[in-house]
Amino acid sequence: MKYLNLIFVFLVLVGCSNKGEKQANALLSKSFFLEKSINEINTSHVQNAFSKYQDNIELVKKCVSTIENEFARRMNNYKGLKKACPNFLTNYDLTKRNLETEINQLKMLKLDLSNNLISSDSILYYIQMEEKNVQKISDDLLDILNLYDFVISTNDSLYLPIKNFAEKECSKNEI
Repeated sequence: MKYLNLIFVFLVLVGCSNKGEKQANALLSKSFFLEKSINEINTSHVQNAFSKYQDNIELVKKCVSTIENEFARRMNNYKGLKKACPNFLTNYDLTKRNLETEINQLKMLKLDLSNNLISSDSILYYIQMEEKNVQKISDDLLDILNLYDFVISTNDSLYLPIKNFAEKECSKNEI
């Protein structure tokens, strides 16, 4: 009977450990997917859009004295890049570092679980904590992707019309 109890306790501990390792593996897989997604973002497009924005703003300040309603509406939308580009770059760097840290943390958790260094009653706590971290990074990445789409679409749709209008105004002023 004594051995039966020991075997039962051992099986419960091994079962919890395996479950914790499976959950850690699942979180690690999610993290690798997030890493793949963040690595597909081309930050140079955002830097290029911001550089073009700054050039256009200087051109507008220099040459445009009267503003048509359509141009004013476009400029209001275009000015969103002023905050969006720096915010994107800051959030991108922070999220990328957080993701790298989380992947390392999950690898260490997996190693600790496989070496039975975490007591069975604490496994669930650690897994839940790491799940929250991965979810936060996932949410942050979604925000970054939305910001990226905003920057790229705004630049693609408004850069040339604003530049052309400002250059046209410059040529009028020179005459």
